[in-house]
Amino acid sequence: MSNSNLLEKLSSNYENYLKVIGNLESNGDMVRSKEIARKMRVKPSSVTNALQMLREQGLIQYSPYGPIILTSKGKRVWLIIKQKFKTVKAFLVDILEIDDKTADELACTMEHSVSSQVIERLLILKKFLTEQEPGRPNMLEKLHEHFLMPTEELETEIENEIPRFLLSSLKPGEKATVHKILGNSSLRQRIAGMGITRGQVIVVERVAPLGDPIEITVRGYSLTLRNSLAKLIVVK
Repeated sequence: MSNSNLLEKLSSNYENYLKVIGNLESNGDMVRSKEIARKMRVKPSSVTNALQMLREQGLIQYSPYGPIILTSKGKRVWLIIKQKFKTVKAFLVDILEIDDKTADELACTMEHSVSSQVIERLLILKKFLTEQEPGRPNMLEKLHEHFLMPTEELETEIENEIPRFLLSSLKPGEKATVHKILGNSSLRQRIAGMGITRGQVIVVERVAPLGDPIEITVRGYSLTLRNSLAKLIVVK
């Protein structure tokens, strides 16, 4: 049975349950529904429903109040999910130079939708970019240089291809990545001094009734911004 056939009937939610079970089991832990609920931050009743479904699919051995054990089929599916996560995250970090926390979040989402063919191509592309020719820099080093020194032409192309928004337009609960800081040098330095720099992920926590100020989370801490400054932060 192909990898795609093993996963085709399993939703991303159930894949997450299977992933948690597999990770706990691989650590040598006795897997219980209570521990799954704690790891996934869900109600015990939700775990029970998921376990029943996974048992029906032949992926786990499960009985109420007993330990949960992956079947041989369940272990194969878990290994596929695990490998997808590992491959996607490594590509995001090693090739695209995405920070570890963001890459972890993205890989957790992408592992459910990316196909086995895409995983294979990512591995081939990574190998191609990291191959070293005697006396010459590898392609990965060249790519790194391009990340550090974007040309005006490339910046314009990116601007045209990817929609940009101002931080001031986001609603509570929305998340975005800082793309550019507008304004004069003094204002840009002031904003950068707050930890708001290109590539940082910002989460809008609260917005005052009249839209000013707004409270955000960046680099793991809370920050209150005047709307006039939020209008200078371009996000994507």
